[in-house]
Amino acid sequence: MEQIGPGFVAETATALLPQLAALLAVVDAGSFTAAARRISSDKSVLSRRVKALEDGLGVRLLNRTTRSIGLTAAGRRLVDEAREPIEDALAALVRTTAPDRVEGTVRVTSAHSLAQAVLVPALAALRRAHPDLQVELNTHEALTPLVDHGYELGIRIGRMPDSSLISRKLATWRHVLVASPAWVAEHPGVRGPGDLVDHWVLWSFGARAQRWRFSRGGDGLEVRFDRCRLVYDGSPVLIESVRAGLGVSAVPPFAVDRELAEGSLVRLLPEWRVEHELGVFGVTPHRAITARVQVVLEAVRARLQELEPVWAGLTDLPAAAEGRVGP
Repeated sequence: MEQIGPGFVAETATALLPQLAALLAVVDAGSFTAAARRISSDKSVLSRRVKALEDGLGVRLLNRTTRSIGLTAAGRRLVDEAREPIEDALAALVRTTAPDRVEGTVRVTSAHSLAQAVLVPALAALRRAHPDLQVELNTHEALTPLVDHGYELGIRIGRMPDSSLISRKLATWRHVLVASPAWVAEHPGVRGPGDLVDHWVLWSFGARAQRWRFSRGGDGLEVRFDRCRLVYDGSPVLIESVRAGLGVSAVPPFAVDRELAEGSLVRLLPEWRVEHELGVFGVTPHRAITARVQVVLEAVRARLQELEPVWAGLTDLPAAAEGRVGP
């Protein structure tokens, strides 16, 4: 018989499947306590199962401290290789008894502004369609590593860097140039993007954050906003600053559609378009995804299909400006 590791052989490896499932639950939840709560088990039971798995394999899988756990190199390899087949097997069991039923927990991460506009309405519709599905949503402007934090799906905006993650483009959008009505009234001499250099409020995330391209008909213009008096690392504070009349900025349409509708912000220089087309992506650690991740992804995609025309209406050039050339 083929020897797999100290203490067991291939023919008896199935005896360790409950222990392997316990390890995956702990890794996904981030702790033994959270995992026990999520699967209605006991913390000590999970701890014993993970220890039995380590003893059976003859390798340490988790580094434990009083405050945290982390996978060893061997643990990471095991989790990466075992996750998909285990989840596929569990999904098959569910489909056998209830072909249309989707259940379990999906951990999702997204930027806060995108979550408000897209994920919350999508998840509301999803809950009605799949009442046995639970979604844990983390919102943060900075990118959160999916694998390290046990996320199965990330909804991200911008340009996706090369990585081992699998990206699926769901929608596109452009920035919209906005200001408060009070700021517009106080600065009647503004004629083009170049007049905004001393008034720009910058969102510091992203490459080339200080360089912005604009177009108007046949004109193209790149402006460097090197003298920004206000620089933020989060869009909610930036937008509130613009609403307060502290300056102007180019922001995602989904972050200000409500403010534009109610009039607390207005579109500035509508004859100029911000020439930065970015995407909304669904990002997963693996190409093959479970049924529960798939239904979340499709709910987000459906919501984005509703919103893309709305975003385009906020960012496209007015018809009168399309062919305009010159100042």
